[in-house]
Amino acid sequence: MFSLANQAAKLTSVNPRAEIHGTDHVMAADLKFEIKVGNDVLSEFDPSLKSSLYKKADGPQGELITDAGHLPALKFPLMGPVKWGKEFSGYETVIHYGVSGAQDIHLIDCEVDNFRFDCQDGGTVAVSFRVIAHPEPNELGRLCEMIQQEVEMSLIEPEADKGGFEMREAA
Repeated sequence: MFSLANQAAKLTSVNPRAEIHGTDHVMAADLKFEIKVGNDVLSEFDPSLKSSLYKKADGPQGELITDAGHLPALKFPLMGPVKWGKEFSGYETVIHYGVSGAQDIHLIDCEVDNFRFDCQDGGTVAVSFRVIAHPEPNELGRLCEMIQQEVEMSLIEPEADKGGFEMREAA
């Protein structure tokens, strides 16, 4: 499953809105992020996705590298960004803020979706995605201050998806 640990990301937008839960209106926000990572991340979405979009480098340089997983060249350089329809739920999103971690923003039970892969020659992928979260009012204000800035974030997959079923205590 897709996860991130202390990853540099650009918070491209924050869209505050309300959701209706029964008769209650609950604050929600759509947070859009973009990360630039190696193309190995594609394997977290599907084992054959990387080899579908990338190939071994052409020419003598490609022959020097013996690692079969080293695929830096785009197979289809004119294709453009690829949308990916997978949706994940139950994630914890952490925006690391400050030095001690005491000011980190912890958003629980988030949905992660709207993936888009902008594959680049050389093996880099710009991955953009949306996190649907329910921040507290003070957290929403801090998130809005971070729009169009680079942040450090973690996306933590649900405990049950890691193979364990232990409950985590709230901090």
